[in-house]
Amino acid sequence: MSMKATMEKARSLNLAEVLERFNEQIVATWHYRMLNDRSSRYSEEPEAELRLLIRQATKAFRLALVDEDWNSLHRFIDYIAPKRLQGGFTLSEVQRAFERYREVVTPLMVVHIDPPHLSQTLLRLHHCMVATVTRFSTYFQDLHEEFLRNQAHYLEREIADRTRELAESERKYKILVEDINDGYLVLVAGTIVYANNAFAAMHGCGSHAVIGIDFLDLVAAESKAAVQHALFDRGTSSMRPARLEYARLHRGGRQLPTEIMAKTSSYGGEIATIGICRDISQRVELEAKTREAEKLNALAQLAASLAHEINNPLTAIKMNVQMLSENGVPETSQRRLVASTLGEIDTIKRCVTEMMDLTVPFRLKCQWMTTRALIEDCLGIVEARRSYQGVRITTRLSRHVTDIHVDPERIEQAVINLLLNALEVLPRGGKIFISTAVAKAHGSRWIEIRIADDGPGIPKEKLPYVFDPFYSQKAGGIGLGLGNVKKIVEAHGGEVLVEPRKPRGIRFTLRFPKG
Repeated sequence: MSMKATMEKARSLNLAEVLERFNEQIVATWHYRMLNDRSSRYSEEPEAELRLLIRQATKAFRLALVDEDWNSLHRFIDYIAPKRLQGGFTLSEVQRAFERYREVVTPLMVVHIDPPHLSQTLLRLHHCMVATVTRFSTYFQDLHEEFLRNQAHYLEREIADRTRELAESERKYKILVEDINDGYLVLVAGTIVYANNAFAAMHGCGSHAVIGIDFLDLVAAESKAAVQHALFDRGTSSMRPARLEYARLHRGGRQLPTEIMAKTSSYGGEIATIGICRDISQRVELEAKTREAEKLNALAQLAASLAHEINNPLTAIKMNVQMLSENGVPETSQRRLVASTLGEIDTIKRCVTEMMDLTVPFRLKCQWMTTRALIEDCLGIVEARRSYQGVRITTRLSRHVTDIHVDPERIEQAVINLLLNALEVLPRGGKIFISTAVAKAHGSRWIEIRIADDGPGIPKEKLPYVFDPFYSQKAGGIGLGLGNVKKIVEAHGGEVLVEPRKPRGIRFTLRFPKG
């Protein structure tokens, strides 16, 4: 078949057949072009909702073009106009959307409709588009004008209401400002241009006596620099409130603690500072008493905990001494009692040392030593207790971790503390795991000493508090050991991490800077 015959066959459809046969193609092409039109808000529309609207419009256009039934198209315009107005669409955006239909349908008409009927069909399409755009534009414009009129009436009513409210508010505000107990003032260029009676009374003056004077003249000498910076040196563009405690001057010569809350604003067309001042003498006195009470309470808590911790070993020492004083005690029993007594004395010494370490700054005596030697020294110190309890200790020392620059005595104290804590909670047959590694954290390389066990562990919600002084999981414990571990490691520029160990137990990681 020749090309001409093929074209003639393609042109064998009329307008109704073209719109019916290619309906889905028209909808899909129109939908695609709308979604990809980045110059309008249609690209932001939900795809399913936009396709439904395009399908409705396509059907309405077909009824108008083929059957000259304009009702569906008019109903669609009446529906879409207020919807697009509320959505913030411009008139030109919606007009271009309708023109997309012409762009999609025209090529189909040119290909499939015979030339004798094509010009008439295109003219019908043109009249339909003109009528559609004209009706929509008129309706859209009417809605827009009505919206503007309603908005104008609303704003007029709102302005009238706000004007009445403002007048009433100003009246109430003046009464409120004069009656409040806090001092209220307005500063322009640092000078007091308004102050209520309470502010004047705070300085032992009448309200008229403070107007026109420099605010800094009412501030004690030691507070002037802080007040100057907080209130006047921040720049006029800063609108953030400034809260400051300072000492004010009273006419009687006293300096009284005061709090001011100030903010940059406008007063009489000028940049101003509006402030509210409050006398905080009672609060300052109460805070001082509270701090003193907290210190006494902490001291009492420490004394009670220390007494409880020391009382048990003292009781054991007393019993041992009484037994040693008796005649006929076998030599083996004597050695056992002496060893027990020495152990209890070491317990008392460790308890006192922990308490002192918590309050006294460390003086580190750092030196290079091998990590293996450090671990072996600590294990040697707890070996007797480990053997007696039947606990197994497994070590895995990295070949990449050799020397470490630390205070040997302090680090041994920290490691032994963690080992003793583990031994206290592990049953016979329990396990302790010690390992070393090189890790990367915070952009640096660190040496890590990890001490873990398979004991009962620590509840997850209590982990943030394990290093707090006087916080203890052990019955009768004073809660200083882990606090000292943290203090020792941080004194070396490191940090301590604690986390649950799977499937059970706890893991402490001592992390030191790698030299």
